[in-house]
Amino acid sequence: MPAYVVIDLNVTDPAGFQQYIDGVTPLIERVGARNLLIDEDAVVLEGDWTPSTLVIHEFPSKADLQEFWDAPEYQPLKEMRRKYSTVKVVGGQSPDAP
Repeated sequence: MPAYVVIDLNVTDPAGFQQYIDGVTPLIERVGARNLLIDEDAVVLEGDWTPSTLVIHEFPSKADLQEFWDAPEYQPLKEMRRKYSTVKVVGGQSPDAP
């Protein structure tokens, strides 16, 4: 069952954040995940949530998502991400298909 990560991303230093992207991309690919959406102009249909950049990643499973999130190689990249951006991150798993 696929799992998804939804990120509200606000990049404060694009050059520094590129270093994060360069480091995190192989880790995402290693667990079989992919970017579904990166949108700097998301449409707010209801409510007051207006993400600077809306990002959605798809992982093969919640276990793969957790493996990525907890990977020792990812921990220093999280610190780098925090240095060059602010984020709100949530994850969830799709229910079984009928």
